[in-house]
Amino acid sequence: MLKTNLVMKNLEVKFNKSISIESEKVSLDNKKQVVFIWRSNVWKSSLMNAIFKSKDLVKTSSMPWKTKTANLFRVDNKYDFVDLPGYWFAKLWQEQKVKLDALISWYIEEFRYDIKKIVIVLDSKIWPTQSDIDMFNYLQELQIPLIFVLNKIDKLSNNEINKSLLHTKDLFFWQEIIWTSAKNNINIDELRKILIEILKQK
Repeated sequence: MLKTNLVMKNLEVKFNKSISIESEKVSLDNKKQVVFIWRSNVWKSSLMNAIFKSKDLVKTSSMPWKTKTANLFRVDNKYDFVDLPGYWFAKLWQEQKVKLDALISWYIEEFRYDIKKIVIVLDSKIWPTQSDIDMFNYLQELQIPLIFVLNKIDKLSNNEINKSLLHTKDLFFWQEIIWTSAKNNINIDELRKILIEILKQK
């Protein structure tokens, strides 16, 4: 278990726990949650670390599909930011994909009433794929509030950013979208503020 603590503005953030479907006892104390879900190679760990103002609280891996748990980070001892495994990896065998999808759907449905927002992290260079659309439709059925994050905009021109943004808005029926760069800290403060304000709401 990670011991790292840090301050996010006036908030303390620390690793809390990992949960799997096989966990014998699952108790989250009914903490409000923001859940991050993502497709491969969107720099989700870097994005979360930027939000936390940390370099390595959320660990990265050269083989991200090895993440088989929901990893929870406690914020100010009041809320949880949850890092779920990725929902699409081209190199995975079908059996592995089924297991990861099962964990994602189990977690979201198990704790849906604690989840105040799901953050779907996309690569701004790669327009949303069918797997992103499938995830969106699934979450729409559960009626969980969403926000899309188009990450890695530092790799795009302003014109390309606008095209990616408009296409994503059109595809997902004008859901809330924010574009970011974890690398260059673009719009990270704004995203952090949005998420914390959501958690503070009754």
